[in-house]
Amino acid sequence: MSGPTIHQCIRRLLDERLAAMGLAPGDVGDSMSLTQSGVLDSFALMELLARIEGELGVQLDLDALSVEEFTTVRGLARAFEKAGAS
Repeated sequence: MSGPTIHQCIRRLLDERLAAMGLAPGDVGDSMSLTQSGVLDSFALMELLARIEGELGVQLDLDALSVEEFTTVRGLARAFEKAGAS
């Protein structure tokens, strides 16, 4: 992926969702659990993952990841880096 980093792509997509919920980007830190905080339910998390996969052109193997690896912005960025997004 040229241009924005993986982290920036994830933040942009998440920030769109936050705006729709009336939240500011600063309300959610990179290490905050998106599900435990109530920002995303399981359906919304899967929807976000699908959008990120589409933008990055990489599919995550969720069975190979721990929950912590894909429920935070930081974990998502690492998971996509490991999966081969560039």
